[in-house]
Amino acid sequence: MITPTGDIKSMTVPRLIQELRAEKKTGTLVLSRDKETKKIYFRSGDIIYAASNQDADQLGASLISSSKITSEQHAVAVEAAGNTGKPVTAMLVERGFLSPKDLVDGAKEQVSRILSSVLSWIDGKYVVDNHPLPLGEIVSLQLSTGMLLVSGLAALDWKIIRKSLPPLKTIIAPAKDGSPYLQGIALEQDQQTVLALANGSRTIEEICALSEMGDFTTLKALYVLYALRLVDAGAVKTAEQARAEAAVAAGVQDGQDAEQTDDKVTKEMILHALESLALQDYYQMLDIGRGATAQEIKKAYFRYAKLYHPDRHMDSEMVELKVKLEELFMNITEAYNILSKEDTRKKYNLALASGVKRYRTADQLPSARQQTQKATAASQFNEGLKMFRVQNFWAAEEAFSWAARLDPSNPEYVFQRGLALARMPRRMHDAEDLFNLALKMAPSKVEYYLEIGNFYAKNGLKAKALALFKDALLRDPNSEKLKQAIKNVGGVGTAK
Repeated sequence: MITPTGDIKSMTVPRLIQELRAEKKTGTLVLSRDKETKKIYFRSGDIIYAASNQDADQLGASLISSSKITSEQHAVAVEAAGNTGKPVTAMLVERGFLSPKDLVDGAKEQVSRILSSVLSWIDGKYVVDNHPLPLGEIVSLQLSTGMLLVSGLAALDWKIIRKSLPPLKTIIAPAKDGSPYLQGIALEQDQQTVLALANGSRTIEEICALSEMGDFTTLKALYVLYALRLVDAGAVKTAEQARAEAAVAAGVQDGQDAEQTDDKVTKEMILHALESLALQDYYQMLDIGRGATAQEIKKAYFRYAKLYHPDRHMDSEMVELKVKLEELFMNITEAYNILSKEDTRKKYNLALASGVKRYRTADQLPSARQQTQKATAASQFNEGLKMFRVQNFWAAEEAFSWAARLDPSNPEYVFQRGLALARMPRRMHDAEDLFNLALKMAPSKVEYYLEIGNFYAKNGLKAKALALFKDALLRDPNSEKLKQAIKNVGGVGTAK
């Protein structure tokens, strides 16, 4: 049960409305921020009307903006209302400027506009007024509160959604009793998909990875569900929990925790595994049969990739094995890249039948290490681009990160990783660090300046964007794109 008064920040407007709806309240929700005051009227939990002290929200303005009446007709009705004492809306109908149906439709649009405007508020105060409704001052409408909310939430700006979501490692669960909040709401397909994935054990990050809809679409759908109180935020999943679950998913036996899995990786294991590479084909490397399915190949790869991932072995005694761990991880990734694609697997099987275990021999490993790293980096980079295109920015960032690790001299890997981070909630500063590094590595790359400058401009940092564009124009004075970009952010289009 909500308190009679409080801060919007601690509750959010959509959740306030859903709570009043679930409690079947009759009364007025008064929302205030600075000089704005907006009121939402409820009867038995349903929104029946809304009002505002802002000129743009008045019914007359709404009717004019929707072209149901002209400003001249509205002025005539206002004058007539002053002379007769009747409401302006009544005079609009009496004078034939507006049909009763158009009046109702216009009032519904006004309510929808006022509601949409307050859904984006992340600060301010609220008061729940339980006094009888002022029926003489409002138009009682038949409205679907649920659909008004869904429509308003779907139109929210991404910045509002990003600021309102819990941390990415937060576990999301279905509401314990979501039925009072679901009544009258027809969820979109993406919202239904995310609701099914929010099973109480997955984090926001994991839901994004599983949804296959792209991070942007998934997070918007998740915010709608969260705002509608159909899902709740739980605890933040720790790194230990994530590793334990990953180990189980990769085939670790029941009862065996993540720490036990880590303990099994010893120096001797790493050295033995690296020595064995010379004798193993790709199937043996992943410990799978030659008839393994695509799912079995993927499962084996993730198991060994997690086992030998350099980032999982950061303790002091493993530092000297960093190069060997990277060698192991690179070879495991190479095996997976060959076997996971049908065409390359067929070619490899033919080579294997003729006695060729690897595409490169054991004595070539040390001398070919750099070349192989670059090839694997390129493969990871291409995977990142693919994930970026479908808006799976977390998977893209991970792939770009590995590409940059394997080939740190390539500024494109650094730059693309920055672009992926820039599209994640609360990662703007990390993205900015990578952008600066990419510019330092490739100071003449005009495309970087344009992309980064546009990133600044979209986030309201026009001064930064302008400075960056002007800096780039000094390097390339003939770039029309840079000149246009400067004009777009309020500059003069030429270098000073």
